[in-house]
Amino acid sequence: MSTSSSSKSRPRGRPTLSEQEMAEARRHIADCALRLFQEHGYDAVSMRRLAGEAGCTVMTLYRYFERKIDILRTLWAEVFAELFELLDKVAAGESDPLQRLESVALAYVDFWLRHRERYFLVFMSSGVSQSDVSVFVGDDGLAQRFGLFRTCLSEALGAGCSEKDLALKEQLLLCALHGTAHNLITISAYPWAAPDQLVRAAVSGILKADPAA
Repeated sequence: MSTSSSSKSRPRGRPTLSEQEMAEARRHIADCALRLFQEHGYDAVSMRRLAGEAGCTVMTLYRYFERKIDILRTLWAEVFAELFELLDKVAAGESDPLQRLESVALAYVDFWLRHRERYFLVFMSSGVSQSDVSVFVGDDGLAQRFGLFRTCLSEALGAGCSEKDLALKEQLLLCALHGTAHNLITISAYPWAAPDQLVRAAVSGILKADPAA
């Protein structure tokens, strides 16, 4: 009789994990995915292979991430969080608007040059569709972080710049900075000018440019 009662009171199924345990499991899976994606490429890594690397079953893996792209987006978010934490500190350390804009622009390009493996992970992962990227880019939080460039640019230009011109100059600045990082990373054999020279020239040109001309 006591045996039967004990059996009935024993919990069935897998034990419920705490929030901390769930977070640690997600962290472990993301770390394993980062290693595999960097070594073999995102497209070449299956969820089954990732489960083996993480030491769990595929079913367990799907408890934490519905799709492989969700893991990659998590890694992207972490890279941008680190990047903008740095850029915010750089911006806060400059009181002059022109110097602030230039310093933030230099720091953006320098970040990718110092972390080339992260650049490839974010911008050059094969097997990623445009819709996969659009969902991530459309996130309001990321858009707000990139708003730092617009703020710095607006302060450097002053009150005389219209919203239309500011929007165009912001896009031009981002294209110039990202293009500089991309070329220096992917076409490194070409004798480019020093990164700081390229960035300063781009910022100076954008500030002086007249979009209406």
